[in-house]
Amino acid sequence: MRLQYDPAREGWDFETDELRGFLLPTGQRHGVKTLVHKPTGLEVVHPSYDVLNMFLLFSTNLCMGQARTLERTSEREGNSVMVRFRPSAEFRAELTARYTFVEPNAIDLTIHLKSDWVYPAFELFLSNYYPPGWQPHAYVQGCEYSPHGGADEWIAPVANDVFLGTGLVFPRDQHVSPRSVDGRWNRIWALYQWNPQRYYARPLVSQTDPDRRVQALLMARPDDCFATVTGYSSTNMDDPFVSQNPLYLCLFGVDLLPGTERTVTARLAVVAGDEDWLRVYDGFVAG
Repeated sequence: MRLQYDPAREGWDFETDELRGFLLPTGQRHGVKTLVHKPTGLEVVHPSYDVLNMFLLFSTNLCMGQARTLERTSEREGNSVMVRFRPSAEFRAELTARYTFVEPNAIDLTIHLKSDWVYPAFELFLSNYYPPGWQPHAYVQGCEYSPHGGADEWIAPVANDVFLGTGLVFPRDQHVSPRSVDGRWNRIWALYQWNPQRYYARPLVSQTDPDRRVQALLMARPDDCFATVTGYSSTNMDDPFVSQNPLYLCLFGVDLLPGTERTVTARLAVVAGDEDWLRVYDGFVAG
């Protein structure tokens, strides 16, 4: 694994056996800016955006601003880059993000939080954007009416009149399903409507290139992630769920009190198109 600081760009070039990319720890558009799958030469990240970007901070009926606007410092620790976010008047908590480059083909984002305030149903909305034309997928619980006969299934949403223009939210269970529509989005520049769908079978979503050569698998553990969010495939490039091609993870989902500490981890793994994605996920959970 290679990790080298580039002072001209104020970020880190990294390389594993199968990945090569650049991590920018500063600014609103922080995160992994480029990520090439070396065996195919395919770029995984949207040319205008990033992946593993710590975006919005939510509580019940409340947005506490954006993590990506907080002041921060960063430094290398071994095979990781540590980013420490300072608390603000809007968000009274300490956040630390550790980006770790995992051989041969993954990046782990481990987020530690220590709260100094009361935040019910706290959420960190993690944003990720992929090249237009790639196909989003979600792994959902089985339905007896499915052609798969009720087994958990990997679905590829396609534009549909029922949910057109909305983000497709796949919650963990009935208890957390209302959170995306509990008012937390009401008083911000919410461009989108969030639309709860089927329950996820695992907090696992992906993007696949049109020729199915590569899968970008985004995952977390169930206790760390109360919902996943995808867009859908469409030919209408004016639709931001198509042109930006996002995947989101709704992380934490726990009630915070002063002194509460909690750590969650998300992983982005880039694998061959024929790789067993469920094996990759189970390997992540097993740790």
